[in-house]
Amino acid sequence: MKNINNQTNIDNPNTIPVHSNATLLKASMCAVLIGAIVLVIAILPAEYNIDPTGIGKAVGLTKIAEAAQTDASPLPLVSPKKTTSSASNTLEIAPAPTVNEIKQARAQEPGMRQDKVNIVIAAGKGLEYKFLLNQGKHLEYDWSTDGGELFFDFHGEPQGDSTGFYESFAMTTASKMKGTLTTPFAGSHGWYWKNKTNLPITVTLSTKGAYLIKG
Repeated sequence: MKNINNQTNIDNPNTIPVHSNATLLKASMCAVLIGAIVLVIAILPAEYNIDPTGIGKAVGLTKIAEAAQTDASPLPLVSPKKTTSSASNTLEIAPAPTVNEIKQARAQEPGMRQDKVNIVIAAGKGLEYKFLLNQGKHLEYDWSTDGGELFFDFHGEPQGDSTGFYESFAMTTASKMKGTLTTPFAGSHGWYWKNKTNLPITVTLSTKGAYLIKG
């Protein structure tokens, strides 16, 4: 009876074989060795472009890593620019002025002032008296003579003009004049007086505005 049972266990195909510890250790070592070989030959060249054996480069695996690194590289930073597009051109907006540029502009801009001066026009002579003003500034003026009349031309000359151009605002003969001028351009603005009498005439001129005295 015992012999029959032993024979049945040997011939049963569903019986699970039991391996020894030495066999399992050998199988584990083989798996680790195969994994290391695959890592060195295939994974490192393809993923990280590391090819200690040269096989990865030979079979083209390093090109995969190079392409991936190129795609992942960041784009260069470009400073944003405000533009206004049209069908024919693109207009780039100038950057905002710096603090130093603002200070320099303020230093060049004349401040508000108020002046009063006596100007003597010699007999039979002419004389000019001018102010330097920027465009769009207001000049308040009030002048009168000590009695006689003068021919005068109240006019302005553009800054930097070399053609001799000037614009007359008033031209007549009078002993006084009062008003306000809003300058049409940057440049010198003032009066040319002509004394046609035989005696000197004194003009008393009062002004107010953001100007420099040219004289």
